[in-house]
Amino acid sequence: MNDPAQKVGSAGARDISLPEQSELTPIYAEFGAAVHDTQVLEFGLVLLMALATRYDDAHFTSEAVRALSSAHAGKTLGEIFKAVRKKEYFTSPERKAIHKAIRLRNELVHRFMVDKVEQVLSPEGRHALQEELRGIRDAVQAADRIIASLLDRYLEEYGTSLEELHDYASDLFQESVVGDRAAE
Repeated sequence: MNDPAQKVGSAGARDISLPEQSELTPIYAEFGAAVHDTQVLEFGLVLLMALATRYDDAHFTSEAVRALSSAHAGKTLGEIFKAVRKKEYFTSPERKAIHKAIRLRNELVHRFMVDKVEQVLSPEGRHALQEELRGIRDAVQAADRIIASLLDRYLEEYGTSLEELHDYASDLFQESVVGDRAAE
């Protein structure tokens, strides 16, 4: 193929100059970092659910756990937060921050780059995309700090470790997978 910055067009359509790969790299890096931040938030909520289950005798359905690895994980993240809220108190601003982060996560993963494709074509648009992605990261990181503070409280209060929690969460997921296979 020719130069990626070539003009693309068809009869009757305006020519579009595609940006050089080097011009897209900062957007891809920021997008990747934002997706990573949302994954950290998701893991924090799952870990909080596991802690609440283990130490507070909370009852979460196997469907909520199973759905974490399904195609509906974004939607289920909201369901997990709803379940966690049954055992943990969140102030109104904390709930709003976490709901906002979940909404931003869903938009980021499912349609952000498609919805913003025209902005990629101009330097100003690319700069605006980077700023928007940084704003998303800030919001997601703020929500993660809320979840992390609860996780820290559990770790301190119950004298447990992340390794112990990992083992427990692995068991929780294993039971869900075994139950799914038995149902098939």
